[in-house]
Amino acid sequence: MPRSPKASPTVHQTEGPKRLGRRWRILLWGVGTLLMLCLFGAGGGYLWFNHLLAGANRRVDPAVSAALKSPPSSVSTTSGPVGTSASGGVAGSSSTSTPPPPPASPDAMDILLLGTDNRASAPGSRSDSIMLVHVDPAQNFISVLSIPRDLRVAIPGHGLNKLNAAYDVGGAALTIRTVKQVTGVNINHFMEVDFQAFQRLTNSLGGVYVDVDRRYFSNDPTYEPIDIQAGYQLLDGHDALEYVRYRHDQNADFGRMLRQQRFLEALKEQMEAQGAGLLFKLPGLASDLFSGATTDLSADQILRLAYFGVRLGEGNIRQVRLGGSTPTINGVDYVVDSPTDIAQAVHEYLTPVTSATSGASSPAPATASTSPTTSTTDYHALSAWTAVAETVPFAVEVPDYLPAGYTYFDRVPEPGATYALKTGGGSQPALRIIYRYMREDQYLGVSETSWLDAPLASPGTSVVESGGITYTVVGTEGKVDHIWWKKDGVLFWVSNTLSYLVPESALLRMAESFSPVAK
Repeated sequence: MPRSPKASPTVHQTEGPKRLGRRWRILLWGVGTLLMLCLFGAGGGYLWFNHLLAGANRRVDPAVSAALKSPPSSVSTTSGPVGTSASGGVAGSSSTSTPPPPPASPDAMDILLLGTDNRASAPGSRSDSIMLVHVDPAQNFISVLSIPRDLRVAIPGHGLNKLNAAYDVGGAALTIRTVKQVTGVNINHFMEVDFQAFQRLTNSLGGVYVDVDRRYFSNDPTYEPIDIQAGYQLLDGHDALEYVRYRHDQNADFGRMLRQQRFLEALKEQMEAQGAGLLFKLPGLASDLFSGATTDLSADQILRLAYFGVRLGEGNIRQVRLGGSTPTINGVDYVVDSPTDIAQAVHEYLTPVTSATSGASSPAPATASTSPTTSTTDYHALSAWTAVAETVPFAVEVPDYLPAGYTYFDRVPEPGATYALKTGGGSQPALRIIYRYMREDQYLGVSETSWLDAPLASPGTSVVESGGITYTVVGTEGKVDHIWWKKDGVLFWVSNTLSYLVPESALLRMAESFSPVAK
């Protein structure tokens, strides 16, 4: 399906005052629900919120306050071999030569965010989600460091174990001390949210639209059941929780961390799309979150964070994660990362976006090549596209270019032409074609719908004008999530893989290659 050559694209950054109202507000579920609180932050509204936060503050254990005040111990506190072998590698067991990042500004803070499972039926409570959030208003950036819960670490006073075991034996206080020891980051604030609050918050928003990369399914009785189809869809609190907790595939704990970061992005888009209507939901949202949360952050601090988030551009937000190997040691599955790689990730986490050095913070799958292949060489893909085009109620287009290594994998729905995408006031037809990278659990998505106002059609970080079409690039600093455009009453987008394997240039080339399907 050849296309006429296009003129050279023109790239425009979407920075500027007109975009401020639709920026990233803040990369926390807790703080994110309060973005517009400043609109009624005086008088009774402020007093009510201050009272709500006072309850969350009173739940802070004195041991947590002591842990926050204590300086990080040396990361050179454990002994034994380091690395990926089954002989017992452990994070934080030797010094490194990674240069220190620039000094943080006096107002910068590092917040430990814990998502915990405190169900009464569970034999113990562990922290399933562990994130560090660095907020530096003076240097105008936010970064998020996701830490695997299965990271093999030395827990002070308890020996070697998975990181999330620290919460089981010593609560948030011991988790803070352990993360400080492993990373060297001087954590000065924390927030703990249980999964029930997460579900209530999602449901209070009316659900969150998430671009699900592939089907997630398990009916294994030893794990939490899950059945979520691929494609852009509205997830309620139950499905959203299962989505961010799932880890039983090739991506394991790394995939869980990436899905949590993707959910935060989707939450941002959802809140932006609701606009002023979100104001009327804020009391309920804040109550759902903080009535079951524990934090040392005060009402004033959260309002200042919200104000900073309103002014922050997407390009000033960074996502970092710890990686490593996944050996089985004495019958237990761990994530093992070297002190050098941890130090490099922390360096990136603390370095301002504008002065960051290039390079990955942790091992990741190889980036897909940008050498071309065409969808017309894949019989299964061509058959799927043709079958869809014959019955879809809008003009269907297909990419003529795919990055190397990607082949047709599935379509949603199968069988059928479109699925009903909930829009709040009804539904609109939508479709999803999925391409898989090699034999990995990494999937490119192509989506089309007649719902032009879907929340993912957000301002993004830049726009490219090419061939009379405006392509909007959406993502955070250095990582493209998706590219969307509108044509002839249809919203199109291409979604990057879960691990952001495809570089922006290749994803944009794919978007520009779309042409009508020959029926």
